Amino acid sequence: MFKRVVDVVEVLALAAAVVFAVCLFLVGGEGGESGGAGEAAPGQAVFADNCASCHGADGAGGIGPQLSDGAVVEAFPDAADQAAVIADGRNGMPAFADRLTADDIAAVTEYTRGL
Repeated sequence: MFKRVVDVVEVLALAAAVVFAVCLFLVGGEGGESGGAGEAAPGQAVFADNCASCHGADGAGGIGPQLSDGAVVEAFPDAADQAAVIADGRNGMPAFADRLTADDIAAVTEYTRGL
């Protein structure tokens, strides 16, 4: 009887390992920089690392104002004005020109305009 229970547990453990490995392959490509379908937008990582703590993970706001649902586009119809605020800071927002490259600022500007 005990041997049969052990055999069943071994089969279940093997099945769980197979499912886990398949899941790793299914989600393993997300977040890369190759730009394929289902991957993160270039500015998403920059946003998550530098902006989300104040503006919320989804741009809904928090310490900083809301950026999602078109709020950032309404506040900055010209993307260059938004990029300048990101670079130079304003009011309580710190300047990021010394922390981010121009490409990072452009990427996060584009990303937030689509939130």
